[in-house]
Amino acid sequence: MKASTNRPLSPPAALILKLIGLICILSFLVDAITLLIPFNPTDRGWQINLTTQLVERGVIPLVGMAFLFAGVWIDSVADTSGKGTPVWQIVKLIALVLSGILGLLYLLIAPLHVNNVRIQANTAIQRVDEQAKQAETQLSSDAFKTQVEQRRTLIKNQIGELIKDDQKYNQALQSQQVPKEVKDILQQSKANPQVLDDFLNQQAKSFSNQTLTQIRERQQQIESQAKTAALKSQLQIGLSSVLLALGFFMTAGTGLRGIVNLPSAPRKNSSPKR
Repeated sequence: MKASTNRPLSPPAALILKLIGLICILSFLVDAITLLIPFNPTDRGWQINLTTQLVERGVIPLVGMAFLFAGVWIDSVADTSGKGTPVWQIVKLIALVLSGILGLLYLLIAPLHVNNVRIQANTAIQRVDEQAKQAETQLSSDAFKTQVEQRRTLIKNQIGELIKDDQKYNQALQSQQVPKEVKDILQQSKANPQVLDDFLNQQAKSFSNQTLTQIRERQQQIESQAKTAALKSQLQIGLSSVLLALGFFMTAGTGLRGIVNLPSAPRKNSSPKR
């Protein structure tokens, strides 16, 4: 009776590793196909979303191949013939070819994503600049000037009526809610109406300058956010894509080189002993 070899635990362990690896690879392929729907390659936003999702899922097939190859290796070591299961050897070869294809894919994704993000950020900044210019143009338009003048006239009339009514005038001066600056203007305007006109003219000019400042600050803020987001996406996805490409290329190269250099099983000596 032949002595038993050390195979009892190897086949179950190898099978589990191979199944986990195969599931990881197939789930990634299913996700990749799903991401293509709806297919709109001319849309730059669609391209950016696709490349981002693919890179974020890129580790899954890489880990799956590691499990698969480890399972195949354990299976081949446990097999006394040294050949392993032929079906899984074919699966391993297909996985190695897929690894090479994915390596090429991720190598192409890196510059594509960086360029798309750059163009998208420039487009967003250009759109913000145009909106800011339109807003600045509106500040110098006749419609805006008319609106400011109407607002100025309304406030002047309200203050003028307040000054004429001694009761409301005294209540405003004694009120804690009225700012001291406004109280001073009320007191000065009662004696000299020109003070009120000067104050309203100053407020109208200050309002225009303040609005212009807010527009430009908002423009700079949005541009800064767009540039920062673009840089983060370029570094994160671009570098990750290059690393994934290197990982897949090394996996494919190492695996194929191992198949080419695989030593043949030693032949048994069938000659009778003397």
